[in-house]
Amino acid sequence: MTAKAASSRTWRFGWFIAGLFVCFLILIEYGLQAYKDASARDGLKATLREANRLRVLLESEVNSAAFLATGVESYIVARKGNLDAQEIQQILALVFERGRHFRNIGIAPDNRIAWVFPLKGNEAAIGLNYADIPGQWPAIQQIMMTRDGLLSGPIDLVQGGRGLIYRSPIFIDDIYWGLLSTVIDVDSLFDQLSEVAGDLALVLALRHIDGDGEPGEVFFGRDDNFEQPLELLSVMVPGAKWQMAIKAPASTQSQVGWYRVLEVGIALFLAILLGMLVRLVWQRNLLDQLDSEVRVRTAELRQSHDLLDSVLAAARSFAIIATDAQGTIMLFNKGAERMLGYQASEVVSKHKPAIFLLPTEIRQRVRAMEQELGRPLEGDEVFTLRAQQGIEEVLMLHYTHREGQVLPVQVVVSAIRSEGGDILGYLGIAEDVSERLRNETLKNQFISTVSHELRTPLTAISGALGLVRSGSLGAVPGPLQPMLDIAFNNNQRLMQLVNDLLDIEKLMAGRMALYPDRYAAADLIRNSVEDLQGVAAQHKIELVCHSDPDVWIHVDASRFRQVLTNLLSNAIKFSPAGGTVEIAMHASTEGLKVTVRDQGPGVPPSFHPHLFQRFAQADGGDNRCQAGTGLGLAISKELTEQMGGHIGYEPGASGGSCFWLIFSRFRESESNG
Repeated sequence: MTAKAASSRTWRFGWFIAGLFVCFLILIEYGLQAYKDASARDGLKATLREANRLRVLLESEVNSAAFLATGVESYIVARKGNLDAQEIQQILALVFERGRHFRNIGIAPDNRIAWVFPLKGNEAAIGLNYADIPGQWPAIQQIMMTRDGLLSGPIDLVQGGRGLIYRSPIFIDDIYWGLLSTVIDVDSLFDQLSEVAGDLALVLALRHIDGDGEPGEVFFGRDDNFEQPLELLSVMVPGAKWQMAIKAPASTQSQVGWYRVLEVGIALFLAILLGMLVRLVWQRNLLDQLDSEVRVRTAELRQSHDLLDSVLAAARSFAIIATDAQGTIMLFNKGAERMLGYQASEVVSKHKPAIFLLPTEIRQRVRAMEQELGRPLEGDEVFTLRAQQGIEEVLMLHYTHREGQVLPVQVVVSAIRSEGGDILGYLGIAEDVSERLRNETLKNQFISTVSHELRTPLTAISGALGLVRSGSLGAVPGPLQPMLDIAFNNNQRLMQLVNDLLDIEKLMAGRMALYPDRYAAADLIRNSVEDLQGVAAQHKIELVCHSDPDVWIHVDASRFRQVLTNLLSNAIKFSPAGGTVEIAMHASTEGLKVTVRDQGPGVPPSFHPHLFQRFAQADGGDNRCQAGTGLGLAISKELTEQMGGHIGYEPGASGGSCFWLIFSRFRESESNG
């Protein structure tokens, strides 16, 4: 090879590298720009999600104060206003302790403050008559006239700082008794909001919205946050309406120069690398061999990546335990060491996860699964069978610490598979749920206590109203009858709310007694439809039932009818006058599917994930068209699943809603056998 030929080849290779460099530079620039655009869009979406979370937090904190005040109001009404000083102080102290941001709680019979908690620092308020305070008396008169609670503020408090004042009128036997006022510490509330919002606190702002929808004073954040905001959110609080604005956070470009340097470096590196690779392949004619080696190496890297990605996806605060296909522990992370007290070296390749579990729980799960499958379990199927079937199973179990402590955990079990789908092992990710269970227990105890305390006075009120309405105590004047009807109907709604609260509390606590037996599904459905014919006629709705008399199911008859009645009642309530509600049975060899279809407006797609949650309502405003507690579907779901069935929702093909129930079926011949 002459020097001239070598020089020519060198120049051609140089131009080839330069061309590759330009191509890679263009591709990387395009990719970086697309990445920055996508990151900006994702950032805006994340900001909107965080803003909605902050709105929900703010509504929850403010409305919880009104809810706690309602409990005190119910107590006063139940006692007919005859209050024991020591007892009311104990109740106010309990409610004050529950309120995260309470400054004080006051009770003013006949608008004169008689009780305040805490008393220290508020002694001067005792005996104060609101009628003697010109600045507050008009608002009190409005509350007395509308009978609705009213949230005022933020205002500067005499004791220092700022506060929100929620005042609620108390009526006993439809006669104004007095006023209940709750002062919320605005500084504490907004400090919590700012702490949770973090950097977003700088771009958040809150202002009042008056009754005509016009914006009022900005009381949190800067006024300019309402100028071209990213989103305006309505914040619903009792007796008032706020508006939250959030602006897009300013992006940073401080590292653009480094990105450019890195971009050029990567493009140059890739160009040289690819040029050298092409030259090597061209010189040695090893393209086929190189391609084969790349495929083998890629498969090895992908297999290693799958295992590593599955393990590293969990945070260090979780206990991550990975096993091989035979169930022997192969990975034991730091979170597992902290949670269980063992070192990884003590358990890896030596033990199975069963050493951390309670033997009684394992035996109970084995019995339940064997009964469900109709066969004995093999090996480690008690915890891996669902994962083998491709189901990511969530289990509530108890782990045993090395020192003997038992802690409740939520474990997600999934299979680790190869590229070809073969099971290489299993992954368990456990979270300590002790605190969550304690909070759930406190909440359920509170709901149960309030519900039981309400049931007795409501029953007495219902009986008294029934006697008066029926004329048993004398003729009822014509103008009084509609008011009695309103009182009676609202009392029944309260009774239903209390019953729903007690039902959901029993279901959550596992204390709901069920008495399942085999029943003809057609009879249960027909009885439910007959019970609601009168309600359907009042709403001018036609109930159409298609049933198969040869289908038998194993359920608790009264609870099955409760579930179906709830679905039918909802369908009737949301259907337009003159519409049709269709109840149909679809039987197969595996089971029975019962569908309830209506011609109403349907459920918004954004609300589908929350349909069966407690207290969830698609129309959650104070002025919603349809009344309800938001517990019916949650109770129906728990009852259905405890009877071995499934419940779900799907939008109607031509509008409306379709709720369905699925139960295992028994044919009549099997039932008789």
